[in-house]
Amino acid sequence: MLGHIAGRPAPSWDKVQAVVVLFMCYVALRKIPPQGPPPFQRLHHLLKKFTPWQILIGALTTLYTAHHADLLLGLTPAEPEKKMFSRRYTPGYTRGLWILSALDAGFFTSQNIRPKILRDIMSAVFSVYYLFFPKRADEKNNIMLKNITATHMRRSWEKMLHPVQITLQLSKEAGHYSDALVNVMLFFKGTEEELARQEAFILNIPGGGFVAMNPLCHADYLMAWAGQTGVPIVSIHYKKAPEYPFPHGLHECFDVYRLITSNNGACIGLSGSIEPRIALAADSAGGTFAASVMNMIIEQKSPALPRPVGVLLVYPCMHVGLDFWISNSDLAVIEEEISRGPIPSDTLKSRPGRGDGMTLHSMAAFMDDQVLGSSFLRALMVMYIGGDPTLDHKSNYLVSPIHTPDHILAQYPRTYIMSGEKDPLADDSIIFMAKLRRAKRAASVDLESDTLRIVTGVSHAFMQMTSIVPEMKDLIKVVGEELADMIKAPQTQETSWGEASTRSLQEDDHGAGLVQVDVHPQKIPNPRKVSPVVLKWEQETTRDALTIYEHRRVAYLDQLGIDTHDE
Repeated sequence: MLGHIAGRPAPSWDKVQAVVVLFMCYVALRKIPPQGPPPFQRLHHLLKKFTPWQILIGALTTLYTAHHADLLLGLTPAEPEKKMFSRRYTPGYTRGLWILSALDAGFFTSQNIRPKILRDIMSAVFSVYYLFFPKRADEKNNIMLKNITATHMRRSWEKMLHPVQITLQLSKEAGHYSDALVNVMLFFKGTEEELARQEAFILNIPGGGFVAMNPLCHADYLMAWAGQTGVPIVSIHYKKAPEYPFPHGLHECFDVYRLITSNNGACIGLSGSIEPRIALAADSAGGTFAASVMNMIIEQKSPALPRPVGVLLVYPCMHVGLDFWISNSDLAVIEEEISRGPIPSDTLKSRPGRGDGMTLHSMAAFMDDQVLGSSFLRALMVMYIGGDPTLDHKSNYLVSPIHTPDHILAQYPRTYIMSGEKDPLADDSIIFMAKLRRAKRAASVDLESDTLRIVTGVSHAFMQMTSIVPEMKDLIKVVGEELADMIKAPQTQETSWGEASTRSLQEDDHGAGLVQVDVHPQKIPNPRKVSPVVLKWEQETTRDALTIYEHRRVAYLDQLGIDTHDE
C-alpha cells in the first residue's frame, strides 16, 4: 500500500511496509497492557476457560474462514478462463506442474541468501513450504516472471547440474565461425571399444530458452535414450544468450556438426574409418537450432556435408516472435493439410475455419501457460535476438525456421515432431510440418516417414517431468523407439511406385493390344517402421491437427460465453 501511495510500487516499498507493520506490532505488545484495551479485557476473561491449544486452533480457523468468506458465500466473480485452465491438462501433467512450480518458487525465494550451502538448504525448505501452499507458489513465480532475468532462469532450471564435460576445439583455420572451446556430453551404454565400433550416433541440441540448461539438465531422458537405442548420444553445451545472442549458439552447433563429420566421429570416440549415420534430436529452443542447422547443412554446397538420416524435434520453437493470430498464408497451408487427411471420429460440432477459434494462435490461446507465459516468452526472445536492429527475424529462416523456403524443406530427411496440445508453441510444430509436407509433395518426395504427434492434455517441457510424472516415462520410451528406428542400419530399400511412363505403344507379338510401360520406383531412404506398441500409444495419447483446433475453438468460444456443445 505504501508504494502505491508514493506512486512507486516496488519490492523496496513492500519491504518498508513489512518493517512498519512489524514495528507497530512490537509497539502494541510493549506499550499496551497485557490484557489489551477495555473491549479485549472482557474477551480475555471469556477465553480463560479455553486451553492455549484451543485458542490457537480457533484463531487459525477464524482467520481461514475470514480469508475465504467470499468463496464460502459464493461471492467470487465468474472466471471462465480458470474453469478452462482446470480442465486443460491431464492429471499427471498437472501434478508435475505443481511440483515444478513449488521447486521454482523455492529457488526464487532463496536466490539472495548467502552462503551457497545455506541457500541450497533454504531452497529445499521453501520448496516444501510451497508444496503445501501452491497458490503462494504461483504468486511468487508470476512476480518473478514479470521481472525475469537470465540469472533467475539459470538458477531455476539448472537445479540438477553435475560438472562432467568433454571439450571440442573449434578453429577459424578449419573453416569454423570462431576459435572456441565447446563442451559436449557423451551418453553411451558401453565400453570404449564398443563405442569405437559404432556406425551411428545421435547429435542432441538441448533446450533451455536460449539462456540456460546444459546437457546434464536433460540427462534423465538422454541416458534413457542411450540405453534404449544402443548408440552414443552427443549433446552440445552451446554458449547462451544474452551474453551470446543470435547467431553465436547456432554457429557453435553447426561447427560441432562439421567438426564431428570431418573426422567421421573420431573426435567423440568412434573409429573414424566409416561415415557414421547421424540423427539430429532436440527440444524447445534446441529445436530452433536443430532445424536451422539442418538448413545450413542443406545450403552448404562446397564442400557438401553428410546429411542426417533423420530429424526429431520435441515441442520446438520454430518462430521467434509473438503472434496473436495465425496468418492467412499459414492458415491456408494448415487447412490444405487437414483437408487431405481423414476427419477423426472424436471431432466436435463443427469444422474450424476463418473467423473463429482456429485463427487464434497457440501463443495467444495459452498465453497464461504456467511454463511459457507470454511475458516469459517475450523475455526469452528479447535476450536471444539481442537487440540487433538489422536482423529481419520475420523472414530470416535461421532465426525462425518456420520461414524456411520450400526448396530447402523438400530436402529434409525423415522428420518427427512432437508437441503438447496446450503448448503455446504448438502451432509452430503444426505449421512447420504442414509446410514441410507441402514442399515434399510438390517435389514428389516420400511423405510416409514424416510424422507430427500432438500429445493430449499437456503443455511444454513434459520431458523434464520423467522423475515425477509416471506417464512421461512411457512417452520417453516412445520417442526413444522413434530414434532407434530412425538411426537403424539401412536394409533393402523399399519402394513406392511413381507415375508410369510409356516407352512404346506398340502391340506385342501376340497382337493382344497390350501397352508396354516402364514403372520407375521411387526409393524411400529411411522408411518408418515402429512397433505396434508405439502405434497404439500414439492412437491413445495423441491428437491430430483437426482435433486440436476443434478443442481450442470450443475452449475459446467457451471463454466468450458462447456454448458450442449440443444439449
